[in-house]
Amino acid sequence: MKLEAELKNSKPLQPRQRAFLNILFTASWLDCYMTRHLRPYGLTSPQYNILRILKGSSPKGLSVLDIKSRMLDRSSNVSRLVEKLRLAGLVERIPHTQDRRMVIVTISESGKNILADIEQAGFVNGQSTPGNKLSESEAMELAHLLDKFRE
Repeated sequence: MKLEAELKNSKPLQPRQRAFLNILFTASWLDCYMTRHLRPYGLTSPQYNILRILKGSSPKGLSVLDIKSRMLDRSSNVSRLVEKLRLAGLVERIPHTQDRRMVIVTISESGKNILADIEQAGFVNGQSTPGNKLSESEAMELAHLLDKFRE
């Protein structure tokens, strides 16, 4: 559905204003999509993001500061999120060998399993995944344009 119809706007928008509003609207729509699909797993979007980051660094693990630098939403309270994931058994905290003030966070087998379950359910590459109607070249062009938009 076109943005103007979604927003019930009868007047045409200026191109840059339309692009800006469309990005905001789509970001909100994607956030709702993620919330709805992650709820059965007891995860929030930032927790899912942390698990994906840790899976990518496995088996090495990362410090909380390194996790925060890789987060999509860098305003998240990563220490609190990591602690919730630890209590759920999805990550492990290992004291750093040289610096007792720092801990290394690794994804647990349970964390890997829940990511596999989420992927198996089609959240990442399923038929209903947002953007699945884009060709590979269109997806690349969209990513390029969004990078350019943030410059």
